Amino acid sequence: MFFLEPREKPQEPASWRDDDVQFPPVVVPSTEGALEAALQRVGALEFEVRRGAAEHQRMWSHISRLERQLGTLLASRLDQRDDLAGTRHCEHQELVRQTRTLIEQQVQNFARQYSDRTDLAPHRPRRERTAYLMSVLTRQLLDKRPASSWSIQQTLRLAEEPVTEAAINRLRTGCVELMERIAQAGLSHEWNYDHVSGEHLDRDRQEAWGACDPKAPVSFLVAPAYLVNGRVYGRQLVYTA
Repeated sequence: MFFLEPREKPQEPASWRDDDVQFPPVVVPSTEGALEAALQRVGALEFEVRRGAAEHQRMWSHISRLERQLGTLLASRLDQRDDLAGTRHCEHQELVRQTRTLIEQQVQNFARQYSDRTDLAPHRPRRERTAYLMSVLTRQLLDKRPASSWSIQQTLRLAEEPVTEAAINRLRTGCVELMERIAQAGLSHEWNYDHVSGEHLDRDRQEAWGACDPKAPVSFLVAPAYLVNGRVYGRQLVYTA
């Protein structure tokens, strides 16, 4: 019989042995060191954020300043041209609306209330007499220097009563304030009263008052046109018959 001798286990290469492998030591940072590093990083980020915010604010301030300068320049250029609406032109357009409201409400209400208390144009029908009283009033009030309350009362041939004087004072005060705003708006402004009785309406600068027939000839002027730099911003109001 033959017996096989046991083989010896082959040895591993020297380079594979665990006891021969050299690993670098693991360094565990301390808690204090890690916290300090984190705080430094946070501080650096906060600094960058603050610097970016400051730069952002500076840029917006610069842009806003440029926009204001550009707006001022454009408004100045527009105000020098009559074919474009600049800032002051827009102010006059608003003042035209305020003037129209004053005439249609305050002046007309006063004329309706006092048309039967004056002997001005007694031969005219009541509606026409009211419009005629408005015509006299607007000439007294729509001026750079509106007539005094006493002068208006005398021109309208109204009795000297405290109630009448108070009503005229209120009306005159509103007109004085309007004249001041018109003067402050700048540009060349004027009231135009030119009209020809018996002629038909010039629709470019006139319109019929109230329920008057626009096809009928002009009888008299109720309120003047509002002109800015010679251009009609608000047309005349004329009574036709």
